[in-house]
Amino acid sequence: MKKISHFAHWVKNAFLLQKILLMMRITIFLLLVFTLQTLGIDSYSQSTRLTLSITNSSLKDVLGTIEDNSEFYFLYSSKMIDVNQTVDANFKEQNIFEILAQLLKDKNIDYEVKDRQILLSPSGKNAELSGNYYQQDNTISGTVSDTKGVPLPGVTVVVQGTTNGTVTDANGYYTIKAKTGDILGFSFIGMKSIEIPVNNQSEINAILEADVIGIDEVVAIGYGTQKKEDLTGSIASGDMDAVLAQPNLSVLEGLQGMVPGLNIGQSNQAGENPSLSIRGQSTLSGEQDPLIVLDGVIFRGNLIDVNPSDIKSISVLKDASARAIYGSQASNGVIQIVTTTGKGEASIKYSGRFSIQSPHNQLRAETNGEKFMQKIAYSDIQQSRTAESGYLEANPDWTETTNFKTSHEIRQYELGRTYDWYDGVTTDNPYTTSHNISVSNATEKNNYFSSIGYTKQDGHMLDEHYERINGRINLSSKLTNWLELDIQSFLTLSDYGPQTYSPADRYLEPFATPTEEDGTLVQRPAGNAINPQIEAKADVEDKRFNLGANITGNVYLPIEGLKYQMRFGNNYLTTRKNFFDESGNSFTGLAYKRYDIEYTMSLDNIVSYNQTFNDIHQIDVTLLYGIEKREQEYTRAEGAGFANTVLGFDRLQAADASLQTIESGGWKESSLYNMGRISYKLMNKYLVNATIRRDGFSGFSEANKFGYFPSLALGWVISEEPFLNKSSDWLNWLKLRVSYGATGNRTIGRYDTLAQVSGESGYITSDGSSIYTQWISALESPNLRWEKTTGINLGVDFRLFDSRLNGSLDYYNNNTTDLLYNVNIPGVSRFQVFPDNLGKIHNHGVELQITSVNIRKKDFSWTTDFNFSRNRDIIKELLGFDLDGDGKEDDLISEGLFINESLGTIYDYKINGIWQLDDDIPDGYEFGSYRVVDLNNDSKYDADDKTILGNEQPSYRFSINNIVNYKNWTLRLFINSVQGGNGWYLGEDTMYGFLIFNQENHFNITFPTDIDYWTPENPNAKYQRPGINGSSGIAGTRYTSRSFIRLKDLSISYTLAPRRIEFVKSMRFILSGRNLLTLTKWPGWDPETGEGLTRNGRPVMESYSLGIDVTF
Repeated sequence: MKKISHFAHWVKNAFLLQKILLMMRITIFLLLVFTLQTLGIDSYSQSTRLTLSITNSSLKDVLGTIEDNSEFYFLYSSKMIDVNQTVDANFKEQNIFEILAQLLKDKNIDYEVKDRQILLSPSGKNAELSGNYYQQDNTISGTVSDTKGVPLPGVTVVVQGTTNGTVTDANGYYTIKAKTGDILGFSFIGMKSIEIPVNNQSEINAILEADVIGIDEVVAIGYGTQKKEDLTGSIASGDMDAVLAQPNLSVLEGLQGMVPGLNIGQSNQAGENPSLSIRGQSTLSGEQDPLIVLDGVIFRGNLIDVNPSDIKSISVLKDASARAIYGSQASNGVIQIVTTTGKGEASIKYSGRFSIQSPHNQLRAETNGEKFMQKIAYSDIQQSRTAESGYLEANPDWTETTNFKTSHEIRQYELGRTYDWYDGVTTDNPYTTSHNISVSNATEKNNYFSSIGYTKQDGHMLDEHYERINGRINLSSKLTNWLELDIQSFLTLSDYGPQTYSPADRYLEPFATPTEEDGTLVQRPAGNAINPQIEAKADVEDKRFNLGANITGNVYLPIEGLKYQMRFGNNYLTTRKNFFDESGNSFTGLAYKRYDIEYTMSLDNIVSYNQTFNDIHQIDVTLLYGIEKREQEYTRAEGAGFANTVLGFDRLQAADASLQTIESGGWKESSLYNMGRISYKLMNKYLVNATIRRDGFSGFSEANKFGYFPSLALGWVISEEPFLNKSSDWLNWLKLRVSYGATGNRTIGRYDTLAQVSGESGYITSDGSSIYTQWISALESPNLRWEKTTGINLGVDFRLFDSRLNGSLDYYNNNTTDLLYNVNIPGVSRFQVFPDNLGKIHNHGVELQITSVNIRKKDFSWTTDFNFSRNRDIIKELLGFDLDGDGKEDDLISEGLFINESLGTIYDYKINGIWQLDDDIPDGYEFGSYRVVDLNNDSKYDADDKTILGNEQPSYRFSINNIVNYKNWTLRLFINSVQGGNGWYLGEDTMYGFLIFNQENHFNITFPTDIDYWTPENPNAKYQRPGINGSSGIAGTRYTSRSFIRLKDLSISYTLAPRRIEFVKSMRFILSGRNLLTLTKWPGWDPETGEGLTRNGRPVMESYSLGIDVTF
């Protein structure tokens, strides 16, 4: 049974109370912002002052003059209001109330001001008649058809904001009651929804266009946006609706497998951000993570700090021309994230998710005492069995407890007491919960979105959890006709659980019980290692604070289409890690405190010009000048041997003075960049996009401070040409793309171009006094220069068969030169590595994305998305040496780098079974060990017998996403797969992680149940015998395919019809599952994480979730 003490329970509740109070403070703050914003909107009629000087004019002309010089607009009926009567209007700096009071005096006209809307109605006895006129329901009728004029039956027609609705008949005809000021909404599955104001119309005919995915989508392209149809580079978007349907801790979890070329790994730990790459690896040791851009500003933090519920859209810039806009930081691709802004009328939205998790695949430890002792006997078979019997008969002189490390184990064995460590240190059913509340609104002049969120995730280990509080405020205001101000700000507070239990603790042997018979904790139940249950009492803190804000000013200059934008971004991150363990330092106490601060500041100045000439020439120019500065500092203090442990890490001075240490450090870096881009579109079919970027980085020497990164992309909408346009019923749209560009990688050490000096206090005098000594610890490398990637991308975008089949196909070919790498140098001095530029890597691949509208009927649709990607990288050059004189460049075998081979090459011994008892076993091996193949037949087993066995990288990836809509129901089924084919996507498949080779620690641990290892009775086993002593350099390793097909996401949702509940605008219920089924031959924890039979592996969790979205 897993319990916590009353004190721990009180502490947990106290901590939860602090979190609730903090959330209340943030909520009050957001409500205050909401109130002030609302007051600001209502104050327009009060603050706006008008000056008029009009005499002897009609009332209609005066009202028109007011509309032309303000944002007010008048609603009235000319049948009820005499607007032709003559009036005088002479006002100076007066508000609208003062003007109307004088203007309409004695005119028998009443007025009502609602924000910028002014309603005029007759006063006196005609008021009731007027009110009836304005509220009168009129019969509206019409037909709904598609763009070809074909009537559409089953189209939903609704008076927006009401429950009043109807559907079109078989001829596309409808009738509905609506008022003059109402708006009709037309919607149909597979078609774009539209809205049409009623006004004074009695007949409204609507034309619906096919909802071709992405046809009008606007994507972020870096310092601007562009319609997806006008793209010339390879840019893809993620489906945020699918992401938000699942309880994703990070947006990356929801994007996994969704975008071809975007490779996202599996996470298996609470609070873990999955690994991320775009189009494979193109560097040796430089930065490999893509660049993250959040609301137009480079984001250096962790993506797990960004609440998925706050995200509006995600764009992935994949090819060199699209990435070149970010120059030296974009060689690994760019992910652009745009957060949500306010839209429509004021609304409050709540989203909640709760999921129960369980390990998808477990390697349960063997806890049966008899089976564990049998494993001990097999592991010590040369002693437990007799050689004369072929190790089949027991040795009467062997004692079963001889391999126990402590008397405690022997006593528990004799008593028959065992303990299930696997169950004792893991969580039975961890859960994840998230709650998000947001308020938003948009008017003609102001826009705001504010949110607060809370997320908690439990992990597989008992003390593993992650908590996060998010707050965001996005504001936008049009201050004048020429000035706009935007603010995007966020706050994230994260708390990572203690996680003192190691996954290896699950496999402690069952007789190493944590307590004595009377319940007393045993200090060292299985040898030198301290009891995990004692270590779990340590006081551990890991708390992180992330505060960011972007402030953007947009100035619309007098020239039409010309705009100046200044964007200031800053991000402040802190990490506080504290630790105190009374059992540390041989139970005298061990503690430390570490505090890290990182700050990033950027300032961008952007001038853009967008204009269309003669309806056929469209030009878009962007110029950029920007700077970025980053700095980080840390302080760490540590102590051991505490005289007083009451305050733990909050009183490090209580530690032994001779065991106290302190360390501090930091770094600074700065960047300067300029960029120019021009986009040109001719006749909606010829597209050109050219970019040049200049980057400077403080980490390089003066001689190589700046790098230049150009790109050029061309597009041709060939379907618009006369020889193809409308010539075929099956071809609706076709665009060809070609692009070339250069990007850079600057991720050297910030001071690698300089010689570095280290120092410390040393005891060098005869009396033992300390003197601070210094020495050169690293050589200067002033010739380091930018790592550069150049590449070409060929693409085609298409829509076929009445836009029922849509997609894109891309081929890319990249080369990276001047690779930044720490080269090993001969150890004749204290210097072991030297940073330098070397070599060349070639990277190429293909990506396919297809969307098929399988069924599109009344109340029912079925859409399938298919993604495929294949990537290959090849090392073309390294050091350029040919020391063996064979006319070919030498490999760097010690580094695992081979000319004309992939970066993921596996170079090892080939295995052919297991040595048996009656084999002629060579030196360095024992019976039950892997039989290594003597490839060169020289009767020796050495490095010359190694060969290339395969590759650890995938051969290809694919995913299939099915979306089925039936009335208000939506079913999503998402399958993700990574395949290795022949010799690819291999993983190490051994039991070395259980300490079975050249050591005795395996006696203190148990194995997973039903492991197939060698015994005399099981000679054809998969794994070698535990307890082998051999030559480690020639032991051999098994490799197994990690290929898998996984049912990653399955969800069903129901959306309540609009206004079914009076005060609820919309409501959606979601039931979903994740990682429900995996088809694979991988024997380890999970094929996607690559963790095999190892004690430290973690299971991937499958989950079952309930969710609700409500908008008020």
